[in-house]
Amino acid sequence: MRLILILVAVLAFLLALWGPPLMVARRFWLRANPWAFRSLRFVLPGQLITAVTLAFAAEFSGLRNPAAIMAATTILVGLLGAGLLALLALWAVRR
Repeated sequence: MRLILILVAVLAFLLALWGPPLMVARRFWLRANPWAFRSLRFVLPGQLITAVTLAFAAEFSGLRNPAAIMAATTILVGLLGAGLLALLALWAVRR
């Protein structure tokens, strides 16, 4: 039971982290932008590294509610990754 709970938590973390950039990439791809998914190979690992680093920083900084801070940073990093992916896709089209 504990393993299932861990898997659900990891899935929710990855969905909140990688969901927005994947939606942006799909939207650009549907608009006939062949460069939409190409930038994901840089954005997704960068997001994962940033979110995990910020989560460990929140845990070890001694704050009162590190779980809420980890959730907020995960969502913010996901949204920032979507914005970065949109900028990279627009830049690739203009090139």
